[in-house]
Amino acid sequence: MYYDLMTSETSATKELDLADPSLWDEGVPWDAFEYMQQMDGLHFSPQKNAPGEGGFWSVVRFEDIFEISRNFETFSSERRGIFLLDDVGAPLDIQRLQMISMDPPRHSRLKKIVGSAFTPARIAQHEDAIRQIVNGVLDSVADRDEFDLVAEVARPVPARVIGSMLGTPPEDDEKLVHWTNVFTAFEDPEIRKQWDDTQEVLEEIIEYCGHQMELRRQNPTDDLVSALMNAEVDGERLDDLEIATFFILLMAAGNDSTRATYSGIMKTLLEQPEIKNRLIEDPALIPAAVEEGLRMNPAFAFMGRAAARDVEYKGSQIKEGDRVLLWYLASNRDPARFENPHVFDLDRHDIDQHQAFGGKGRHFCLGAALARLELKIWVEETLRRMPDLELNGDCPRVRALFLNQYSSIPVKRA
Repeated sequence: MYYDLMTSETSATKELDLADPSLWDEGVPWDAFEYMQQMDGLHFSPQKNAPGEGGFWSVVRFEDIFEISRNFETFSSERRGIFLLDDVGAPLDIQRLQMISMDPPRHSRLKKIVGSAFTPARIAQHEDAIRQIVNGVLDSVADRDEFDLVAEVARPVPARVIGSMLGTPPEDDEKLVHWTNVFTAFEDPEIRKQWDDTQEVLEEIIEYCGHQMELRRQNPTDDLVSALMNAEVDGERLDDLEIATFFILLMAAGNDSTRATYSGIMKTLLEQPEIKNRLIEDPALIPAAVEEGLRMNPAFAFMGRAAARDVEYKGSQIKEGDRVLLWYLASNRDPARFENPHVFDLDRHDIDQHQAFGGKGRHFCLGAALARLELKIWVEETLRRMPDLELNGDCPRVRALFLNQYSSIPVKRA
């Protein structure tokens, strides 16, 4: 749509605003990203729908994100948070209590403390439980001719997986998903109807987490909340507010990430049955399908940074305080890094070298191993039990720039 207009620095080029929701009505504007990848510098979006935010620069090339992700001295996670708005209902001071919105040395301290809860050995202990959760959810739709893959499969599985790891009861899963939506899908007008006061929700979460911690003080358990309460580095532990804010981060990452990528993978397989059949015939290829799914369907479209000083980058003059968005959607389909980037290719060279978990800097996702394990089991069991699954209608997307998700994928059994 836009790409044909952008052969030169026209007025259409200058006025292109990635924050305009209408630009996304028909899906990801790949043509606009392709244009930006060919620019000499970075593209600036004026963010006209939120004039007080000051606009943002877009980083869309793989190597540029790789570089900027390592330069926290210039491109700060802490200064303006990770979203494209300063105040998403939770003010910046609250956002900065989460590890994902911190810079060193605070980020380094916290990552050392919580890293012990995400060791490969601890993640591997959950394999049987994850498979049981996946099959329990698939049981609920196994006898149905039609159902919604997002609402009835993609939503409950990760909610119970992260809930079981946190040690929260199954009856609280819907509440955890609701709280997650408040903080990550705040742009979607349908989701906004579900809540009125983000600060009130934040207080509910902190109260809930405090109750969970008190239960564990009375009766110690072996779960993530207990691991966070007990983890220490050089004798230092997290305080209660740090645990509560990390609890929120785990809920969001655990719910949104695998839900989005599983949905994207399955939609691709249902649209391209030759790939689906290949996986059914050779399940050993499913890890490759997971990596391609992560590359082509990263759960989070971008992560925000802010310039800590005036800087010239690739010819663009970025001022101190300017927001800079690292668009993983675009970098994972950068033709300079991936041949035929829009093709789902199980035989791709270096298939796991994508940026779905970040640019491999200090903020590389702690839960990457868990996500890979969960997605492998999930796709494996879905194809084993429902090889005849087909699409059954349109697949609308969540209308929130931060989230790369489908809100519905209607399916049927052939």
